[in-house]
Amino acid sequence: MKFIKALIILVLVPLLFASCELRSIPALIKGDKVRVKGVTLEHSRIITLTDNEKYDTFTVEASSGDIALEGGQSYSLEVKIWEKNENDVTLSIRKGKLVGETDSGNPYAIASVKGIIPINTSIDIETGAGNIMIIDVEGKDFEVQTGAGNMDFDNCNFPTMNFSTGAGNIVVTNIKTDSIEMDTGAGNILIKSLTAVELDCNTGVGNIDVFNSTASEADCNSGIGNISISESHFERHELDTGIGKINYKNNGKSVEL
Repeated sequence: MKFIKALIILVLVPLLFASCELRSIPALIKGDKVRVKGVTLEHSRIITLTDNEKYDTFTVEASSGDIALEGGQSYSLEVKIWEKNENDVTLSIRKGKLVGETDSGNPYAIASVKGIIPINTSIDIETGAGNIMIIDVEGKDFEVQTGAGNMDFDNCNFPTMNFSTGAGNIVVTNIKTDSIEMDTGAGNILIKSLTAVELDCNTGVGNIDVFNSTASEADCNSGIGNISISESHFERHELDTGIGKINYKNNGKSVEL
């Protein structure tokens, strides 16, 4: 049996990592310089943006960089950028989208975005690589993707939530939603205090832990890793792991599946 499991791991692990869909990262960071589309960006600075308008959706498309957002009354952001020439980039929020232009026509790169956005705002974020953290925001839609990086979402309430990372851990806390789908190619998934109608969570390589949560339907899958459900209730559930243990604990009773 141990030989069979070892053989399965040797075959499955390369396939899982190949299916992670790690996006190409056009911004190559080396030391204190960044290279984009063959152009070396030698200068970096922080741009502060404020906006009192209320847009339905906040959109960020970045080649790479960490993103940390918190719900508030209006836009108040600090964006770190890399540029070819000093003060070459003009950055703005246009209809809720973070948009940049350069005087020289050279490319630029976003290194990080942090700050406050209006609490009632939908989210649409895509980055080649970077950690993403979003706190205290609610809206209609929630779409977040990163090629590689950790994800942390706390007190975010949306009817539908979809997010994925090619490689990184996912932590979800205090979430209310109708439908939530999360995927990581390689990383652990931790869910705490979730209320959902449909829960769909998947990891190629990693553990899945769910605490104090409820869902009408739950579908949790791990290619290689354990699945643990504690003090939670699912009306219907499908828990599956290629290699690992499944433990569903509810009302003081523990059943290893």
